[in-house]
Amino acid sequence: MKAVIMAGGKGTRLRPLTLGTPKPMVPLLNRPCMEYIIELLKRYDIHQIAVTVQYLPDVIRNHFGDGSKYGVQLHYFEEDAPLGTAGSIKNAESFLNESFIVISGDALTDFNLRQAIHYHKEKQAIATMVLTQVSLPLEYGVVMTDEEGRVSRFLEKPSYGEIFSDTVNTGIYVLEPEILDWIPERESYDFSLHLFPRLLQEQQRLYGYTASGYWSDIGNLQQYRQTQFDMLDRRVDVHIQAAEPMPGLFVESGVRLPSRIRLSGPAYIGSDSILHPSCSIGPYTILGSGNIVFPHSSLTRSILWNGNRVAKHCDIEDAILLHRTNIGSDVHIQEGAVIGSGCTIGDKSHIRSQVKLWPNKEVEAHSIVNATLIWGNAAASLFKGSKICGSPNSELTPEFIGKLACAYGSILNRESSIVLAASSHPFDTIMKNACAAGLQSQGIHIIDIGDAPLECLRHAVTTLKADGGIHFKVLSANEDAKFEQMVMSWMDARGMPFAKGLERKIENAYFQEDFARTPIEYMGRRRSDEHAITSYFTTLSKAIDFNLIQSASFKLIVQSSGAEAALVQQWSSLTGGILLHTQSDVPSPAAVIEHIRNVQADMGIMLTEDEGFRIYMSDGTSMHHNHLLPLLLQALVQTGVNASIGVPISAPVTAEQIVSRSGVRVVRTQEPLRSQMEATSGIALLPAAHRLYAISLILQLMADTGQSLNGLVADIPALHTAIEEVTCPRSDKGSVMREMTEWVRQSSYRAEFLDGIKIETPEGSILIQPDQEEPLFRVISQADSMTKARILAHEYAGRLTQTQSPLRK
Repeated sequence: MKAVIMAGGKGTRLRPLTLGTPKPMVPLLNRPCMEYIIELLKRYDIHQIAVTVQYLPDVIRNHFGDGSKYGVQLHYFEEDAPLGTAGSIKNAESFLNESFIVISGDALTDFNLRQAIHYHKEKQAIATMVLTQVSLPLEYGVVMTDEEGRVSRFLEKPSYGEIFSDTVNTGIYVLEPEILDWIPERESYDFSLHLFPRLLQEQQRLYGYTASGYWSDIGNLQQYRQTQFDMLDRRVDVHIQAAEPMPGLFVESGVRLPSRIRLSGPAYIGSDSILHPSCSIGPYTILGSGNIVFPHSSLTRSILWNGNRVAKHCDIEDAILLHRTNIGSDVHIQEGAVIGSGCTIGDKSHIRSQVKLWPNKEVEAHSIVNATLIWGNAAASLFKGSKICGSPNSELTPEFIGKLACAYGSILNRESSIVLAASSHPFDTIMKNACAAGLQSQGIHIIDIGDAPLECLRHAVTTLKADGGIHFKVLSANEDAKFEQMVMSWMDARGMPFAKGLERKIENAYFQEDFARTPIEYMGRRRSDEHAITSYFTTLSKAIDFNLIQSASFKLIVQSSGAEAALVQQWSSLTGGILLHTQSDVPSPAAVIEHIRNVQADMGIMLTEDEGFRIYMSDGTSMHHNHLLPLLLQALVQTGVNASIGVPISAPVTAEQIVSRSGVRVVRTQEPLRSQMEATSGIALLPAAHRLYAISLILQLMADTGQSLNGLVADIPALHTAIEEVTCPRSDKGSVMREMTEWVRQSSYRAEFLDGIKIETPEGSILIQPDQEEPLFRVISQADSMTKARILAHEYAGRLTQTQSPLRK
């Protein structure tokens, strides 16, 4: 058995730790991470090891050499350009003439590799994924296996709604050499994204082995800290290369502990470190070699690499100091801070929580550093459903959007074009201009379509063949939101909300500020396009028979915000009939209902500020959301169009029934609008993304059939929905989904795992979804009576908290 250690990663999320250090060389208890992996392989008699390198390869070669010092033989395979996880293995093909195990050089584990190898041989697998269970699988590849252990499904970095298990891929694989025939040469090719999906599709023998023991992939700074704390607690079976003079205290050679030192374990003190009397080394403090701590300074839960100097009266809590930092006296460094190599912190300075200093920065005495110096700091994600929301000019400022636009522009190709639109509030225009400046500074061209609603921007991005679009809108305070809110909506070149991967890429560039600045001779240009709304209605007119609608002479009531007045006026010129348009920035259903009754209108329409809409029937009652989609599908069927329509998994189960024996096909998708748009073809506009198209379809159906809106709704098959919510800590969502998945698999019910778990029973359907943001599950039931729906929702909400569930407490 041979092995391949993958050691080419840059470790971007660990910056600044990895700016001058390859991720496998990041120290764990004063030794490079990869040393522990080599020791693990040697423990199981694996001595012939390939090492794939790409980022700072000489640092790894110079430290490990040919491996003889560790009792193994190392063979290096360098990539000229990143080849992906599988591509890097293909690059070592000349070495791999027998079964081999692939393992990351930047993870820590004590798995029994012999058991994994035996399982692989027993199953006669071409590939075996070594799996483990984690509490929060969002940042990993989730894997499902069948009763035999064969991999049946996996998903890389799922959202909460996509979690179907808490069993994840560790990046450790046992492989047969013929696997190399499936990997193209000198191409970027990944195990999870390319190779394993192909093996599944071709029904190859791909198995999953769930290992017991410890595993950490050290993917971020918090995991880097926690991994070493776990080592001190002996939660992982690795060799700690230090003496243990007292339980939990590990001391290397050349260290003298003075009698008047305050020392609380567990702790680690590297060789030749000097601890002065009256200093305090608190629990979970880890010192590398050659550190000096002067009197009356206190270190708690902090990690210091080599050669640092901490002067008197310092207080360092849960921080990381890299090599050769010089900390002045009376300095306070708070939790989560990272001080890069070669930094100097002046006396009586204060480094606030989560601040990161890139290497060789100098902080003057008496400074308060509350933001990352030069380079970005870690923070929560910015995007929520391809939108960024916050209070205007407080949380979301022109400075913020300028920097974010620079980050976005840095990942686009130079000469790309972005369409910008805003609503009518003055601050919308301010933010739009700040965004334009940031993008232009990165060489991105701007097309400004002025004041235009979101659907017009979506249409403009595609018709102008732009590379994306951003919409700015301040929402007014109302009963639901007590304060004004700024909403920025982002879309890609197809007018679709951003994919999660693109959101992460922008956030990484923003937080780390690791993007290059563009020379001024390549600045982007800006031009205006005043025809966006006109162009939108041209497309709408091709999709809708407005002559038919005009012939019906409908009486319509429309309420909208002032920002959408021009949109409504142009639409009314197409629909004809009698239209009463009222403007209100605060939705007023009562006013709409009153107008409907006063003029005996056929329909009332309220366009809401959040780009949504409500429809009111001729008697003033609001159309239930369960009726809208069936009605729109019926309208599409009536047009005779051949199309596929993306419909969310939570939508009424009557959808498929309505389109049967027609050219319209329903494709069930995940909840996000992007998923629905990706699944839609055959029509120019998706009703879920274009309000006026949806409303016009319903009017066209009314005109074509001669039926009133009330009559059309009455013909829709009865369906009732009940919803219950069950609170659940975020860390338990994966295990709860695994328990429910196992229960469903043992039952006789048909189930889908598209976005949560959808279960079909004789009484009705139940959808169990983890909320994307909040610590809760949502149980949505549908049945032919409200009583049945409520019983189902209550039953399955209770099932989430039954004996085997982590929520039983």
